[in-house]
Amino acid sequence: MGQEAPPENGSRPKPETNGHQDVGGYRLLRELDTDSLGSVYEAEHPRLHRRVAVRTIGSGVARDVSFSRRFLLELRSYTALEHEAIPRLYELAYEGESPYLVTELVEGNTLDKLMGDGQRYEPLGIVALLQPIASALDYAHSRATIHRDVKPANILLADDGRTLLTGFGLGTVASFNTGPGASGAVAPDYVAPERLVGREVDGRADVYSLAAVIFEATTGRRPFNSKSWIETLSRRLYEPPPNVREVAPDIPPSFATVLQQAMDRDPNHRPATAGELLDRLESAITSPNRTVDGGVHWLQPVMRGGGIGLSAVLVVVVGAAEVAWLLEGSGLSLVTRAAHRLFGLG
Repeated sequence: MGQEAPPENGSRPKPETNGHQDVGGYRLLRELDTDSLGSVYEAEHPRLHRRVAVRTIGSGVARDVSFSRRFLLELRSYTALEHEAIPRLYELAYEGESPYLVTELVEGNTLDKLMGDGQRYEPLGIVALLQPIASALDYAHSRATIHRDVKPANILLADDGRTLLTGFGLGTVASFNTGPGASGAVAPDYVAPERLVGREVDGRADVYSLAAVIFEATTGRRPFNSKSWIETLSRRLYEPPPNVREVAPDIPPSFATVLQQAMDRDPNHRPATAGELLDRLESAITSPNRTVDGGVHWLQPVMRGGGIGLSAVLVVVVGAAEVAWLLEGSGLSLVTRAAHRLFGLG
């Protein structure tokens, strides 16, 4: 009898005698997510007893030669990254013809869940929270690795106090989301304009995306707030970058200027690194012309009282959020710990 073909949404898990299924020897405990690339499972190694995330890749996708080439190139660069704010990749292997990834499993909340319903946060708190993310980006860029999908859904505030950047390793293999505001496949809300026209990108594309995240966190809305993703794409390509003070006039003018430069359509006008962007933004807030209320807490919401209730969710590294491909061209700081405690995440 011929072997049944694996499903399109991932490698077919093999049944075990104890009723569990497995992929590559990892016992699958539950499915966490399914998307256009495949499925994500919480899993456990039967001998090491370590909980991990297993990301399968659909057989239909894996059969595409161009996908396979891009996938292996991306993962090769990802395996070389060792940074405290970048989740660990444990293994890359194949189940039949379909690849799968075994990655660190992290419990926590993603930044997009904190920024729902138009919530605004103090600029200084956001800058402090994102310092590990900027460090991770600059580290990756120094090793010729571009993330390509920096967005709130890929910024993880872990229950153990870390702030991590997820989504590495699949940077060119998914397609843009055609639905407005979705957080799975990449939406155009945070993507640098040069990517949208198929130009080759460098680390300044990630700087743009990080600036777009900061724009949303400090104003409560995305930089190009449009009715459709097509309109968002058009505005991104043909309109100048927005100014945060148009939405939030209380933000310091110098902060707005730096952020606007970081979202310039010309990469040459942006800060060269993510670290430089955050340094300039912090200086704009703490400069002598700007009086900062010493009673403001890190990540304190602006103009809203009361606490924010956040339910703990299980976030899977790499597989939890896809990254984009469209017309592809050639320890813990005290500040971070305080932010996590403020939201009851640590």
